[in-house]
Formats: sequence, C-alpha cells, structure tokens
Amino acid sequence: MSEAVELSITATPGAPTDPVPLRGGQGRLVRAALPSVLVLGTAGSSGASTTALGLAAAAVADSDGDIWPIVVDATLGGGDVALRGCDAAKPVSTLQEWLDTAHPELASTVQACTGRTTTGVRVLPRSPDPLPRRETLVSVARHLETAGLLTVFDAGAPVTSRLAAPLLADPRVGLAITVAARPDAVNRLQPALRWLDEQYSEFLIGDAVIVLTEQVKDSGKASVDHVRTYLGSWVRDVVTIPFDVHLAGGGIISWHRLAAETRDAYLRLLGVLR
Repeated sequence: MSEAVELSITATPGAPTDPVPLRGGQGRLVRAALPSVLVLGTAGSSGASTTALGLAAAAVADSDGDIWPIVVDATLGGGDVALRGCDAAKPVSTLQEWLDTAHPELASTVQACTGRTTTGVRVLPRSPDPLPRRETLVSVARHLETAGLLTVFDAGAPVTSRLAAPLLADPRVGLAITVAARPDAVNRLQPALRWLDEQYSEFLIGDAVIVLTEQVKDSGKASVDHVRTYLGSWVRDVVTIPFDVHLAGGGIISWHRLAAETRDAYLRLLGVLR
C-alpha cells in the first residue's frame, strides 16, 4: 500500500497556495469587485497622487476591509506616491524589481514587495528605469488581478504619457482625470480632453470622471461651476475633492486624519467609477 499523502500540510512561502493573512489573520482574500482605475493628471500638481491614495483608501472603508487595493506608481519618471502614502510601512522594492520576481502574480509576493498604509492599502513605487522587457501596465494589471487586488494606477501628468497608453486603450479600466480647481488649470483641461477624444474616441471621454481638487481654501467654486456647466456633458461625472488641511500639508497622508467631507468625496468618486 502506498503511503498516504498529507493534504493539510502548510504551503511553502511563495507557493501558489501560500495563504495571505488579512485583517489581523481573521480575514480572507477575495477578488476585487471593481476593475482597475487609472488616475491621470492634466498637469503637474493636479492631485493625481492624493486622488489615487484617497480612492484606494475609500475602497477599503467601503468594503470593510474585504477588498485589498494597491496603488501603483505609473508616472514616467517615478513620483512621490509612496512617500506620501506609506504611513505604516515603506516599500522594499520598486515596480521593476517586483516584475522581475519569479511569481509577481502571487499575493504573497506583492505583500513582500510593497509598502503599506494604515488602512491596509498597498503601495508600489517605480524608478525612472524602463519596465522589464515585454512588460506594460496591462501586464502589471493582469498580475495584480490574478493576485486578487484592486489596482489604482497613479499615472500623474501629462495625459499624453506613453506609459499610460495601453491602459487608456483598455475599455475595462476606469479613468479619473484630475485638475486643480483654479482658472489656469481648468483652461488646460479642454485641450487635454480633446486630445484624448481624438486619440481614443468619444467613448473614453464619455466614461471618464473629472476630479476637481481644491488646493486653496475657498478658491475653487468658480472653477467647479465652470467645469460642470461647460464640460460636464462630455464626461460621466464631475467630482470635487474639497480643500483639506491635511492634504495641503504636503506630508504623509493618513485616511483617518482627513476631514469627514474629504473622505465622503473619495467615497463618492469610488461610487461613480463603479
């Protein structure tokens, strides 16, 4: 008689069946109920990074921790999303280093490479180096979807970024376009929308969400009204992120230190993108 095989033996770290403890070891990993989201800025300092972090944190709050989001730095030269977002643990790897691991599609690999926020959002920065051969943000999204994560890409600016192009061409990916709520920034919004319309068709713009970020207290109402009146019909919706002292400080962002009004705005953005 052949020897019985022990089926309940613990998997070795990194194996496809390696369990990933969530919520203090009491939770379970479930697939994201939302598609990947691309956050694009119309110009520098438009609030793309803070919007990506806020959106990911809102997904955790809205799902009571059942959704495991990750914010990926998809800027051309490497942005500051990890510096601003990782208030619990700093990342130990870059996007490129994670892609070079043997199994980037495993949840345990993602967990080992990324930084973390106090809400449980994972953050993966990138260096200015190109992605490994044959890798694009589409393959990044595929790896992370296989791992069971909701991916929020912070592509920064400009909207013409060649790195973001494969995601813009994927109709499954949600699109949030950030613009600072001030007249000079709003003036650059229409050319950006027109370029996206010419390159990717009216269907991309029609399904996008404009995110107006108020970066100076009581200065954005006129800009918000203008965008809603003249550009609101182009897109799915217009969402305003109100001025927040914690965001304006420029330091590490913590979800629980944001004003209730700001958290509500990110939750509304999450609902619109569903």
